[in-house]
Amino acid sequence: MRSALPLLLVSLLPSSSSSEIVLRPDGLIVDSSLARQAAKDAGQALESDPAGDDIILFENGDVMHGTFGGIDSGLLWERKDMERPIRFGLPSVRQIVRKGGRAVELHLNSSFFTLVSGDRIPGEIVSLDAQSLVIKSEVVGDLTIPRAHLQSITPNPFDGDLFYSGPYTGDGWMILEETTTTPTDEEANAEGKDEEQPENPSPWVHSGASFYNLGPTPLVFLPDTPIPDVGRFSFRVEWKGRLNLNLALLSDFTRILPDNKEPDSEVTGEAVAPPAEAKNGGDVEKTPNKNQQEDQAAKTREERLIDFREGTTFQSIPWIPQSNSNNTLIFGSGYTLTLNSSYPYLSRNSFTEAGEAISKRLSTGRSSSSLSDQENAHLEIRYDRKQGLIMLFINGDYAAQWTDLAGMPGNGSGFGILNATSMARTKISEVMITSWNGMKDSAQSMSHSERDVILLVNGTDRFSGDLLKIADGVAHIKSDYLTARIPVNEIARIILKESGSTDLDSEDLPADLTWENDPVAIVHQPFGLIKLNPVSAGPDFITGTSPFLGEIKINLDSASVLRFVESSPDLVDWFDDL
Repeated sequence: MRSALPLLLVSLLPSSSSSEIVLRPDGLIVDSSLARQAAKDAGQALESDPAGDDIILFENGDVMHGTFGGIDSGLLWERKDMERPIRFGLPSVRQIVRKGGRAVELHLNSSFFTLVSGDRIPGEIVSLDAQSLVIKSEVVGDLTIPRAHLQSITPNPFDGDLFYSGPYTGDGWMILEETTTTPTDEEANAEGKDEEQPENPSPWVHSGASFYNLGPTPLVFLPDTPIPDVGRFSFRVEWKGRLNLNLALLSDFTRILPDNKEPDSEVTGEAVAPPAEAKNGGDVEKTPNKNQQEDQAAKTREERLIDFREGTTFQSIPWIPQSNSNNTLIFGSGYTLTLNSSYPYLSRNSFTEAGEAISKRLSTGRSSSSLSDQENAHLEIRYDRKQGLIMLFINGDYAAQWTDLAGMPGNGSGFGILNATSMARTKISEVMITSWNGMKDSAQSMSHSERDVILLVNGTDRFSGDLLKIADGVAHIKSDYLTARIPVNEIARIILKESGSTDLDSEDLPADLTWENDPVAIVHQPFGLIKLNPVSAGPDFITGTSPFLGEIKINLDSASVLRFVESSPDLVDWFDDL
């Protein structure tokens, strides 16, 4: 039977009302950060929680602010309004979000190393030989990793430029709600103005480093800085139910609207009334002349989503036109990628000078998503504005590409996702916006059973063969045709041969490569995921063991999330990772 101690403590502590999420008795999850933003919009004072900047989420759904104090016969939790730390049993804790998700980021020039277990270890390469990789890391210190446990080495992440990584916080993200009209006095009286209205849950919930979807409402992100003309968006999506997503890409979230209409009719696509019959039997001019066309085009105005935004915090904004499903009116000029379990297709969104919203589907030579038997996928969209090129990769494999011969509309940098069906639930995580070196091949498609594959940062050259060693900043490669020495700072990624890596699906897997208990996962910004069985911890470090890394001590300065439980059946729907 689960202990009721966390629930009792949360109910007694005054600061717990500022929690990140709240599980209501009816099972609905309410994002109270949006309620706090509404209070700010109403002119009410919005103060940070005085108890501390860390957030702990318990197995039963309760949330508490405070500060992570370490691990010593349980998890130690400190609060500024309490004299001594609280000790919780680890089985009662699901995850900790450190510093409100705003932990110190790692140096972007750090390499990282992906293990067959899925761990991503940030650090610098010291040396590599046939047996092991030696690294120096600000996260784990000096560490030796058996080469057999390595899957890939990434000396230059993100092709050199990272523009966004998250969502460690809700900053910059917005929920687009349907616009509403002011009720008449009769409607207000009929509804009962004095009756207490039930609190509706937020259609999207931010928790840890993920967004969770509760309904068919768009979630969008507008970067605060310009993104590159040649770049990529990537993210992981998980779903339950029928997959049907609309992804807004390179969208400016700006509408061109006729300036001679009321706001409601502007966005519902109502037809303009035809010209009146000419008096005295005169002819009706059906085709306007050039001056009339220019006058009509001049009677338009721009409406920008950014002008409706209050600060940069996670917030809900009335924006979607009533009774209108036109993606151009929702996302502005840009593209909409529709992705379901069978196939993807891309539509070009734009406006005429007169403010007419246009959405045109682009043709593609190949279109296959192969998602019918899956419940999660890593999506990557590569684009080149000058060439009008957009490419889609799913789980590292090429899926489709489109070329916009008319040129990309506008200079939008926004990203959005709409779960187009109410019969599904969606989770979004691992969002990144980076530069792109123009390489059209998939790194995963170039993995080989008997050859190491080396991709260079110039986006064109690659080598395959045997990676003999890395020493003094130089990689030594040998193949049937050449022997090469390549500086590591010119290498984007190395995908190691599959035959030399530990096969976790093998029936002969050694017993010492299995976890003794469910591991704790530590997530670092902007990259890094390390799993271990914890032994002890302080406020800024955690020690433990890993079957792939041995005994390690992890510096938590750049850690955003400590995830103690990967899944739990206690919460409604499929919110298994809140």
